[in-house]
This record gives sequence, C-alpha cells and structure tokens, in this order.
Amino acid sequence: MKIKEYTTELDVDKKNVLREVGHYVIVKEKYNSPQKFADFAREKLHLDMRAEEYVYILGLTSKNHVLGVFEISHGSIDRSVCGVREIFVRLLLSGAAQFVMIHNHPSGDDSPSSMDCQATQRLIEAGKLMGIPMVDSIIIGDVGHFSIREEGMARFED
Repeated sequence: MKIKEYTTELDVDKKNVLREVGHYVIVKEKYNSPQKFADFAREKLHLDMRAEEYVYILGLTSKNHVLGVFEISHGSIDRSVCGVREIFVRLLLSGAAQFVMIHNHPSGDDSPSSMDCQATQRLIEAGKLMGIPMVDSIIIGDVGHFSIREEGMARFED
C-alpha cells in the first residue's frame, strides 16, 4: 500500500489544491497506537534524526488507515509555527475523517513543552468544530516518544 505525501498549492484561480510530492510503501494496516505512529515517524519521516523541529499531520480514515502525510512546519531547533487553518485545509482536501499530529524535538527529549500542550488543545477544539477529531499528538525524541493523549496532557474526545 502507498501512503502519499502531499503539499498544497494554489491553482490558476488561487484556490488550494493538493499536489503529491512523494509516497511511502507500507503494509496495509491500521494505525491504532502511538507506537505505530512513532514507528512510522522514525522509519519513513526520520524524525529522530532531524536537526530542526518538523511538524507533520497524518490524515486518517475513520478506520485508522493513513490517507495522507503533510509537512505542516519546519522550524528551528526548538520551535515551529503551526497554523490551524493550514492544517484543516489539508485535512479537508484529503477527505480525512480524523488526524494525528507528530513532531520531533531535536534536543532528543520527548517531553512536551507547555506550547506543545496548548497547540494540541487548540487543535482538539478546532477538530470538534470541524468534525475532524484529533486522535493524538505525538512527540519523537532520540529514543522514545511521548503521546499527549496517553499521558492525559490534553482533553481529547473519546
């Protein structure tokens, strides 16, 4: 199975459209645990090796199959800017039913910052309004990963 990586571009009418920029070949499976998302982030996106902070969104079907991968932001060594609008434009264009945010901490420490928790809560609230719930926010460190959902650091819907 191929998971496509997309970017958004403006067409001649200045409307957002998806453009495939690559793909990842994987075994067709459900991504239903933070460990599976973390494994994908390490094996395919190499987030444990990046020198700057990268933020990705994985758009999912209602059955937890990955529809598409989107690089949302590429920041500095300790921060990245993520616009809620830009995230939901991509999710809507791809037909995602739900999503996961994954980012790395180049320091290697996978502990969330207060900014990580605030951004996650903002996206949870926006997802409720848009009808595209956030499944988790996962931070990749040198060795481990941190699931904001599993650790109860934000108020996710069940």
